[in-house]
Amino acid sequence: MLATLLLLLLLPSTTAAPQDVERSELPPLPGAAAPDLDQARPPPPPIPGFPVPPAFAPPASGPASVASPLPYDVWRGVDAAALERLLAASPLPSPSPALATLIARALATGDPASGQGLALRIAALQRAGRVAEEVELLDRAVAANDPGALGRYALALLASGREDDACEVRLGGAPGEEALLVPVYCAAARGDLPGAKLALQLARDGGAQVGLAAAAISRLSKISTPSPSSPKQIGVLDYLFLTLGAPRPSAGLAAKAEPELLFMLAHDPSTPVELRVASAERAASFNIIGGEDLARAYREAAQALPNTAQSGSALRARLFAAFESAPSVKIRAESIAALLASARDQDIEVPIAEALAKASAGLVQDPQAAAFAETGIRVAALAGDEESAWAWVDAGGERVANWQLLLAASDPQSPRAEAALAEGVDLALKGGLPPPLLHRLVTVLDALNYEVPIPLWDEASKTPQPNDGDLPPTGALTGLKEASDAGEIGRTVLIAAAVLGKNGAKGAHLIALGDSLRALKRVGLDAEARRLGFEALYAHWPSRGKA
Repeated sequence: MLATLLLLLLLPSTTAAPQDVERSELPPLPGAAAPDLDQARPPPPPIPGFPVPPAFAPPASGPASVASPLPYDVWRGVDAAALERLLAASPLPSPSPALATLIARALATGDPASGQGLALRIAALQRAGRVAEEVELLDRAVAANDPGALGRYALALLASGREDDACEVRLGGAPGEEALLVPVYCAAARGDLPGAKLALQLARDGGAQVGLAAAAISRLSKISTPSPSSPKQIGVLDYLFLTLGAPRPSAGLAAKAEPELLFMLAHDPSTPVELRVASAERAASFNIIGGEDLARAYREAAQALPNTAQSGSALRARLFAAFESAPSVKIRAESIAALLASARDQDIEVPIAEALAKASAGLVQDPQAAAFAETGIRVAALAGDEESAWAWVDAGGERVANWQLLLAASDPQSPRAEAALAEGVDLALKGGLPPPLLHRLVTVLDALNYEVPIPLWDEASKTPQPNDGDLPPTGALTGLKEASDAGEIGRTVLIAAAVLGKNGAKGAHLIALGDSLRALKRVGLDAEARRLGFEALYAHWPSRGKA
């Protein structure tokens, strides 16, 4: 079935006219639910690393424009002990695209300090897989002559693909047990076996776990020794030693890869193609990479994927790489819908939307694509392209009118928001918005300090407020208000992440959601508050499929 779609996409335009292609011939991808759409943002500035420089950038997911400025003293009032408690309570990697980027930016911002505070921030970025921000923070720490940062700096450079730079770092004293293995790998990678054996002995004496490193050196030395068992979770150094002088692993390794390794594999063009697309998708699902990086991984891998590769990630990569040359607008629209629908079940809807948004926006004026207005709205809204989202609303007419309320809540100050909210009750009733969603809508609008129309309040109040969602621990909401009242941005961000819970804004209790949005606005994070409000609503918004 999917092969039919791919074949149609790859045929020249003269072989298939738009009217020859029926919707039934274009089945959804594996895991597809209701189809949706997608957009791309301008590529972020790269940092050096891989042979073809990947567009590493602090934003992982969500539109690039959603970024409030952060002051240098973002961690004012937070000592190391408090930071440790806050980070322990914060889900990392974050389930929210907006929070993932905000937390990473905050951790990388301001005085790198030293000692335990710096180590905690580095460890948190490592746990979240945010390698670009980790390198950014460590760059400043190393420039400030913090010797304790050198070991972690070398490891972060390896994760970012800057192997030559990592191998030039002079670790100094007490670099950390894991960092002791960096000289072992560097010597072995350049063919210096005596140097690698000496570095291995020093690492062993320093207390490092040398199982995989020792096996790699023995393999290179042609010494027959039992292979160590593969760890349950595979980090960057584990992977480098596993592949040193050995065949590259299969795509199944992505399921065991730690966040930093997912980042590395998603960007490295030398990664085996099936492993690369699997790693890129998993990294995207953890909000480690965004749409630009996922699109690059798809395009580069699709050219080399074998015909035998039939996994969902491989099929999505092929379809993504092929749809731009599809023979008709209708097939391109069907392809976008299939990609977004498949992405939803894989938790990569936002990055897929970012990657497809430009192509989707280009279809809005074509009559053949009018039937896909809802998909177009989804893609544009997920990618933060409000102008295109409103254009799709106009193209879709009454069938998609209720989406105006979601767009209005995403930016209550937009020119069309006030008119849409004034018609809120009619739009909600015609669009079949369920009562729990109406409560969620007025909660978001009120928290964003927008004057909610009285009729919308009245309609929501006809039913009891829902009591589902993740409730925060006792005292957390009080701590959130105290932190935001005091202007403590770092503390506010991390408490908000903990309060929203393991599922982010979309799964939070309404009280936790409203208080979190208010707190973020109170400390000047208006753009992030609006985006979290969007996340809270979008996940529950009713869909008519391709309407």
